[in-house]
Amino acid sequence: MTEKATPGNLDVLLIMSSEFSVGTLPLEARDAFDAARAKLVFEADVFWARESIGLEVLGLWLDTYQTTRDFRKRGIVEMELR
Repeated sequence: MTEKATPGNLDVLLIMSSEFSVGTLPLEARDAFDAARAKLVFEADVFWARESIGLEVLGLWLDTYQTTRDFRKRGIVEMELR
């Protein structure tokens, strides 16, 4: 999270169910799961993984996302969609 009125970028980490398959998505939804397309379409850095990566790896990812380049901690937002 930032206090900037117009932040320079948006980083998104999607954690999907273990059974998730990009191939089952409608074509218009697949852009979110292709890093290059997501950057072009959404102007965001989108990363994703299945929940089967485990809590240890997820914890490392989250720690990375909430650490700034100068090693300060920043807030992150969690959203759960069902």
